[in-house]
Amino acid sequence: MDLSTSLHITQKGEDEVKRRAYKLNMKKRSVLILLDKPKTIEHVLLKSVFPKNEIVEEIDGLIREGFIALSGDATLAPVTRAFTTELPAAAPPPPSDGTIHLDDEIILSEAKFMLTDFSVDSFGTQSQAFVDAIRACKSVQDIRLCLSGILAATEKQCPNQLPALLGLIKEINETT
Repeated sequence: MDLSTSLHITQKGEDEVKRRAYKLNMKKRSVLILLDKPKTIEHVLLKSVFPKNEIVEEIDGLIREGFIALSGDATLAPVTRAFTTELPAAAPPPPSDGTIHLDDEIILSEAKFMLTDFSVDSFGTQSQAFVDAIRACKSVQDIRLCLSGILAATEKQCPNQLPALLGLIKEINETT
């Protein structure tokens, strides 16, 4: 797999992101959420909190199942994400290393509450996909995955909320 190949979300993928139409697992949903605009495979691997070999498998599965397509694929549908806007020119930089650290001992229910509250405050009526994903979290790893998607969307849609999100991560870690 050429890491410089671009991936694009298809209409089927859009339906999953917006309405959870196909009830995909968290790993596959995280890849779809990262693809608000065409991105290289390398970019997706760098942004993911999961091991690279697992994400490569998920990307392969999403391509086979028609949720995403490679650049130049004739089956591509136009991508229009309801909750994606262009970054303003003066957007603050994303977290320096792109990783999210959550302690393994956080209180899951508190983390879910805080992330839901942040998502609704930041994304308003466009937060439903995040709220649904947060509700489905059963482990700290699931929360990390949701947080990765929320971070990516925050960087794109409301970069001014990045300091609040980073503060929230700190608060979540303090629930131990």
